[in-house]
Amino acid sequence: MQYLLVFLNHYFKINPYIIMKISKILSLLTLITVLSLPFTSCIKEGINAIDGKGENYIRIPQASDEVTILPIAAEAGTKEAILISVVRDANSEASLNSAVTVKLKTNLDLIKAYNSAHPTDSLTELPSNLYQAVLDVNMASGVFAQDIVLKIDPSKLNLSKKYAIGVSVAEAGSYKVREESKAGALVKLVFKNQWHGKYRATGIFHHPTAGDRNIDRDKDVTTVDGNSVETELGDLGGAGYSMILKINSDNTVTISPKGATPAPLNQSYGPNVWDPVKKEFRLHYSYNVSAPRIIEETIKLK
Repeated sequence: MQYLLVFLNHYFKINPYIIMKISKILSLLTLITVLSLPFTSCIKEGINAIDGKGENYIRIPQASDEVTILPIAAEAGTKEAILISVVRDANSEASLNSAVTVKLKTNLDLIKAYNSAHPTDSLTELPSNLYQAVLDVNMASGVFAQDIVLKIDPSKLNLSKKYAIGVSVAEAGSYKVREESKAGALVKLVFKNQWHGKYRATGIFHHPTAGDRNIDRDKDVTTVDGNSVETELGDLGGAGYSMILKINSDNTVTISPKGATPAPLNQSYGPNVWDPVKKEFRLHYSYNVSAPRIIEETIKLK
């Protein structure tokens, strides 16, 4: 600083009084900088500026206020998927090179809270006897992250239900749990068979009195079980009319009414099939026996 002031006086002929003021300001700024250093550890649950200082933390990356979606193929046989991950934030290399055991637990309260906030999307806790997941995490020396693997056979489930698992930390040894991870993670399982997806429907709705109208709309086709999907009937989804499409082993399709759709459905107007090459349903059916509403439509995967 002394050399800077000499430079200012010599080359710019600045008034010594002004130089003295500059000197005091620079000294004050230096003092503020020095005093602020101890407060760098006050960053939220801090990033340790000095090796070995501060706490060791455990966190679950999937933990948040939102539900985590876990897609699983709706097929018979055991499927494996990563349920959540456990990560440790060690404050030093020595800490990282020490083993730590983290014990997790299922948490039904997370599902109850979600159902209370989302009454139209009620979740069911996945029964513990229908899946396998090791919830005791033994993180060996040098290991900073570990996945919890879910093993499940979707064919043993009632896929008309919306299943979920809530997981939180029960014990973390000498480690603390990150604030944002304390509540735990809510994971919603979404089972999808090979026909599940976004489709475009085109065709004709033959009404006995109002006449014909074209069908040209996007449709969601959602999994019911390993061989069945649900979608809206014709263009009447807004009225609560839907149908179940069961894909048989020969790729013929059996159509069943769902929702507000009256039974029975007449499927004798033409072939009802799934084309695995074109990825489309070709359907011909009707409802209302006394005055049939006849629908012919092609529902093609987008």
